Amino acid sequence: MTQDTTYQLRIDQRIKDASFAVFRELGMTPAEGMRIFLTKVAKTKSIPFPVNLPNVETAQVLADSEKGVGLNHSKDEQDFFKQVGL
Repeated sequence: MTQDTTYQLRIDQRIKDASFAVFRELGMTPAEGMRIFLTKVAKTKSIPFPVNLPNVETAQVLADSEKGVGLNHSKDEQDFFKQVGL
């Protein structure tokens, strides 16, 4: 198949470094890995792994935790165990 177009994207540097390391371990370039992924998406008309939206309760917990709401802070593991009743 002819490779006649380009696509650029911005990602977090840590994600880039970690994923590129996996591609190297697999003996492929990041471009080859992305071509495999995009080819699979095109052929199956789906993402090749489960992608789920969180339920309402989980979404609320995630939103609250991003704001720091409902988080417990412990000075050490003994304090943590005491707070959770262990």
